[in-house]
Amino acid sequence: MKKMLRQIGLGCLLVASAAAANANTYPNGPVKIVVPYPAASGTDAIARIVADELGRKIKQPVVVENRPGAGGLIGTRYVTTTAANGLTLLMHTTAWPAQPIFVRNPGVSVPDALEPISKVAQGRLLLTAPKNLQANTFQELMSYAKAHPGKLNYGTTGPGDVLLSFGVMQDKYAVKMEHIQYRGSAPLLNALVAEEVQMSLQSEFPPLPFIKEGRLKPLAITGDGRSKVYPDTPTFTELGLPNVRSNWMGLFAPKGTSKEVLDKINRDVNEILRSPETVKRVENLYFEAKPSTREELRQQIQQSITEWTALASRLGITPQ
Repeated sequence: MKKMLRQIGLGCLLVASAAAANANTYPNGPVKIVVPYPAASGTDAIARIVADELGRKIKQPVVVENRPGAGGLIGTRYVTTTAANGLTLLMHTTAWPAQPIFVRNPGVSVPDALEPISKVAQGRLLLTAPKNLQANTFQELMSYAKAHPGKLNYGTTGPGDVLLSFGVMQDKYAVKMEHIQYRGSAPLLNALVAEEVQMSLQSEFPPLPFIKEGRLKPLAITGDGRSKVYPDTPTFTELGLPNVRSNWMGLFAPKGTSKEVLDKINRDVNEILRSPETVKRVENLYFEAKPSTREELRQQIQQSITEWTALASRLGITPQ
């Protein structure tokens, strides 16, 4: 018995030593951050800032690889098939925990297929419409939609929280609008400017040049208070739609990545997100750096799943 206990103790010690060595030598090669959305998207831009700053800190190349498609599922599925060694990471958004609400067989288990590392950034979402749309306020937009059922189109980049937000709007105002899905935020913005679609809910920054030119107009924005960029634009909370919320981004690793490696990445990412240089770079994209613990990101995801599942049930949304 004593011999067996000694062997068990020795085994535990070897496992602990191996884990510590794994963390101490990490990373032992280049790191890749997969973005499941096209280049030039907000997620892509934030990922490139993190990659740049993280590469300097860990003294290894950190590259961003875009694997868009299926509303973010293609890139996500890819990461779940890679080695759980911390060398392939995923930058995903609020859409991740919402996807099973819309997709019956997403091909990955949400949220169990990924290990949370840290929140990275948070940004407001702006409801924007073309200048020629016969509505200059959110209330006028909903009134127009009610008077013309099915005539207005809204664009999204696929299943996720934004699609749910449009469901909330339609439910509250008893209106019917048609959904058009685009492969990324840039094609969606181009379609909006070309008036192929009548509204979108995107990050603050991309529509700004077109708003300044008078080609687009802001109608509502997420957030607790008014935006400094759009001070005359009411928040969804003011409009009685508190469930239409801002977008967050987080960093994830494949299931099975060791706690020691996950903790090390969390420390490194949190350190760079708190640096004045990174904070400024993120702010220049109209986002806010949001470092967090691994548990805080895990809780954020679970809260989103619980809230959105109940909301989807109330709206009659079922996976397709």
